[in-house]
Amino acid sequence: MIDRNAFEDLIDKVVILDNWADPDNLERKIELLCFALEELKYARGGETEKVSFEEYVQSEVRVRNHKLIISAPQKVRNVGAGTSPIQLQAPLLLFLLLNHKERYQVLDIIRLFIEQMRGHLTFLDFKKTKTGVTRCFTNTRFAAHVLRDYGLLKFTRQEAFKTWELSLSGFLVAADILERRSRSQSPWEVSAINKDAKLDLATEIYIASDGLQNFDDFVRKLSSICAPDVEIFKTFGPVLTQAFDLLQSYWLIIKDPSKSQQERRKASLDRIKALDALGGTFLNELARCIQINDALRRALLSYSC
Repeated sequence: MIDRNAFEDLIDKVVILDNWADPDNLERKIELLCFALEELKYARGGETEKVSFEEYVQSEVRVRNHKLIISAPQKVRNVGAGTSPIQLQAPLLLFLLLNHKERYQVLDIIRLFIEQMRGHLTFLDFKKTKTGVTRCFTNTRFAAHVLRDYGLLKFTRQEAFKTWELSLSGFLVAADILERRSRSQSPWEVSAINKDAKLDLATEIYIASDGLQNFDDFVRKLSSICAPDVEIFKTFGPVLTQAFDLLQSYWLIIKDPSKSQQERRKASLDRIKALDALGGTFLNELARCIQINDALRRALLSYSC
């Protein structure tokens, strides 16, 4: 879009709101105009796509003499598919950590996460699929499903169909991402694409596992996202020791390029099930102890991209 201000001025002049509260509100005018155009398309039986989304995003849109002019691209190029699910994994883990006490439903998590990420997404990410769902909505769901398949999100009947919750390994990875990204000037940036197509987790997840090679690092990382002086690290000492040993095996599995994606997912889930059986009570207690610095949490969630 070449001249957004001129386009907004045109809409403001053309669309008149009658009997609406705040009739000069431009956002409301734009929304109502979108509905009116959708209704017009429906009334005309416009089910067949006359212009592709990719053609539009490469067109030149401008306003001249109170008319909207849309010039077709000279050559339609491949513009890609926007932000991929793997690029959303690390930011999604961070978002779930910062909001883990909110108990949002899945649809609300996706909506709020997309709003948080909006400044780092592109218009390509908001292309509507044939089902009417935006691409970034679908990709966020795909990102969560892969994280769940690897045991970074809990997967029981209680959570699977209602909400997304971090597992023990998810808390550890999210704590590392929080530590790194809280020092960044752009904490919600889209993760780089993993260049190794054999591995289907974000690079930041593998980096997090590299920093958890000894027991002290493991406890320190969990402690970093907990309220100070909590007793669970003393009460559950034996459980922590066994959990650490299982996690070492888990990290090796998810980074093993000799295994197929299916083999890695199955083997990693086997370890996660063993962790759940070992420390289900501990994980519940840990979740209750999670406490992110309020100022840091507010700063990250209010960050304007």
